[in-house]
Amino acid sequence: MTTLMAFFQMSEPNNFNGYLVLGYFVMWVVGMLYIFSLVMRQRNVRQDLQLLRQLLQEDDDSAEM
Repeated sequence: MTTLMAFFQMSEPNNFNGYLVLGYFVMWVVGMLYIFSLVMRQRNVRQDLQLLRQLLQEDDDSAEM
């Protein structure tokens, strides 16, 4: 327990603030990458749905002839 407490005690408090800002920045980047990934997945699903609708429409048109 004392080792853990010694690890978190820093001689300069401003160093801790730097780590805090760095941590927030890293989490922001990870969050933005995740949101970008979700947007790309949604775009791909919409394209797949559009292609499936087109194929079904072509299949219906050929069945009517």
